[in-house]
Amino acid sequence: EIIIIDEFQYLYAVNKAFPTQLQRWWEKIKEKNKKIILCGSMISTIYKIAKGYGSALYGRKTREMKIEPLKFQDMMLFFPKLDMEEIVKIYSVIGGIPRYIEEFNQELSLEENIKMRILDRTSFLYNEPLNLLFEEFRDPAPYVSIILAIVQGYRRFNEISSFSGIGESKLSKYLMVLERVDIVEKDLPVTERKIKVKRTRYRVKDNFHNFWFKYVFPNRALLERGEVDRVYSLIMKDFNSYVGRAFEEIIIQMFPKMKIMEYDRVGRWWHRDKEIDIAAINESERKIMFGEVKWKDGVNCESVVRELKEKAKYVKWKIGEREEYYAVFAKSFKRKSEDAICLDLGDIQRMISLKG
Repeated sequence: EIIIIDEFQYLYAVNKAFPTQLQRWWEKIKEKNKKIILCGSMISTIYKIAKGYGSALYGRKTREMKIEPLKFQDMMLFFPKLDMEEIVKIYSVIGGIPRYIEEFNQELSLEENIKMRILDRTSFLYNEPLNLLFEEFRDPAPYVSIILAIVQGYRRFNEISSFSGIGESKLSKYLMVLERVDIVEKDLPVTERKIKVKRTRYRVKDNFHNFWFKYVFPNRALLERGEVDRVYSLIMKDFNSYVGRAFEEIIIQMFPKMKIMEYDRVGRWWHRDKEIDIAAINESERKIMFGEVKWKDGVNCESVVRELKEKAKYVKWKIGEREEYYAVFAKSFKRKSEDAICLDLGDIQRMISLKG
């Protein structure tokens, strides 16, 4: 016999004794071949009542499953009529939460979907990120300030503190909470094995949160007046560079599917004013691949590789011992290079499809 309680955190909201009652009940029936499955969506509350040390249910779980957002590859199944370029754009806007994906209609253009499903103040997605923060936290204001800082490019700890006006001691706690509820994550250069505060950046994990706090939240006064077309025009001024950053994350996410090389870890690399979009490292074979991601048509792969080789000289990882490889990922190419793997959207789609 299996008993499933969905969104069980709401039981706690109306009855704080619920976890204790459930624990006593479980002690009576656990030897009778019964199973209880608790499902919930408010991560901070779930942690408090079921996972936190000292809670009535602490130490009694036998399994724990975290349901992750869908990956980019899964989006192709939701939008079979669209080409890969359109799917990249859609994914950069709504990310991989199935409920959000359901809001987008593949029979409509991206413009129509953004205007009707996000910017319209009566739409489901218009207030969604803010509603979630109000459900997760008693006082969402500091968390909003931190997310706004990150999406506007203030990604280092001291930059976030300065932009948000939150002292460093409190900021550490707030960032830890945002990491725990899966909104924010630490980003380290791929060559680093230990967390170093000066090298650490923070990023908003979910594309929809990223899009909403970058474009919707700052323009809510206009949207409340119904100026949807004006806000959409403001979004389009910066949209290509926004999608380009999301495309970098898609390439990192899809890298295992491409089978370009065997690697131990993959990610970004940066140091001071130098930055490489993607780097993959194979420690035992002392191999490293440097890659650039260009959300552009007609890319000259040869010139990109020349610049990439110059930046690679600054990467202090097994210098003089390593084998170097290069890759460029783009919407399309004007000229490819024999010195690098050059993959456009069509190539990537075929590789992903072939590798399953």
